Amino acid sequence: MNIRQLISFFKLNKTELVLWVSIGVLLVLKIYQGDRMYWVEHFAEGLPLNDDYKWSMWLYHHFSTFILFAVIPSLIIIFVLKEKVGEYGLKLGDWKFGLWATAISFIIMPYLVYRSSLNPEHFEFYHENFPVALANSSLTMFALWGLSYLPHYIGWEFFFRGYMLQGFGRKYGWIAGIMIPTILTTLMHIGKPQGETWGALFGGVYMGYLAYRTRSIIWPLLFHFYLGMLNTFFCR
Repeated sequence: MNIRQLISFFKLNKTELVLWVSIGVLLVLKIYQGDRMYWVEHFAEGLPLNDDYKWSMWLYHHFSTFILFAVIPSLIIIFVLKEKVGEYGLKLGDWKFGLWATAISFIIMPYLVYRSSLNPEHFEFYHENFPVALANSSLTMFALWGLSYLPHYIGWEFFFRGYMLQGFGRKYGWIAGIMIPTILTTLMHIGKPQGETWGALFGGVYMGYLAYRTRSIIWPLLFHFYLGMLNTFFCR
């Protein structure tokens, strides 16, 4: 069966086929080769188990997210789908609504993240797995951690709220466009504290709506990155 017969069999157009196949492949690569434990198993032998070890582990995790979830989908959009990355959310979009929603969330989220950090399960998970002590050791180190963290969020939001949401939303409707990536991002949080997994579900709906409403990943990206940095600060 050739590609044209496959498309006809599943009643898919070219864009749908490329989206479904590439998303499946990239998710599996991220779960295995792009996970921090892959770095531990293949590159960390003999290294001392300290904060530098944790930082290096997460650097690998963050930049693998950027490559798998932002760089490769962008290349697919440009060279395979022959479209512009702006059509998949890499633009300001409705910036007035985005600014308003971002400002409101920036005011509300510190209290909610602070409350989460008081949960022993949440606090212990981040202290055991993240270099929070090193990241909070000085303003410079906090800024460097933010710079190393940002590529992860760029990749994550472009993949789920851009490539996937905008691509599926145009074909299957915006409820499906929002909920398919929300369900997948929630499942990707399995293994983290339960409260954070619930947060991924409800926060995913919010960020999905924000991406749909503005037609941009910039605003959910700002929200998600801010959330991550708040969490690093409060779990110090």
